[in-house]
Amino acid sequence: MVNQVFIDDKKIKDILTYISGMRHAEMIRMMFLCSLNGMRSINFAYLQVGDVYTPDLKVKDVICLDKDKNKGKFGCSYYLNSQMKKEFKEYLEYLKAKNEEISPEMYLFTSQKLGKPFNRVSISRMFSTIYSKFNIEGGSHLGRHLFVSRLINAGTNICLVQKLANHRNISTTQRYFNYNETMLSNAVENVVV
Repeated sequence: MVNQVFIDDKKIKDILTYISGMRHAEMIRMMFLCSLNGMRSINFAYLQVGDVYTPDLKVKDVICLDKDKNKGKFGCSYYLNSQMKKEFKEYLEYLKAKNEEISPEMYLFTSQKLGKPFNRVSISRMFSTIYSKFNIEGGSHLGRHLFVSRLINAGTNICLVQKLANHRNISTTQRYFNYNETMLSNAVENVVV
């Protein structure tokens, strides 16, 4: 699916503000940030403490997931920038306040009713509901599209974007790129004779 929705930084801040007023805001915010940093819902739905944090509870530089936490038959890796490391550090404090004991096997995002990880359908439904408040069509996968688009707009080489998005084929990465009229206008301004 090619999604032509492009969400600017102001809209992302508006969405984060909206999320801050929701029940379980910390957890929903963190899932939203994971999607904006390229993770699929299957990746962050089943994240465990040991995937993100070292044994002494420091945030890892790279989240490496086995094939059971990824689409298809392959593992994947997500590189964390300084902002995401800070967000995960703060999220750990939230988890510590909520739980008596933090273990490597503990899931980061659990349904309050069942105490088990969210399923992908529930996550997508939750994201669709949030986006609909801003007249945006999309679910949890929209964050991946935005991740790819933001990297390309920042001038990141498409081959690096492919690796960061964990795409097997570069054609998939190309389909994820979203644009708007402002971006097209700005692009032609770079052509100087």
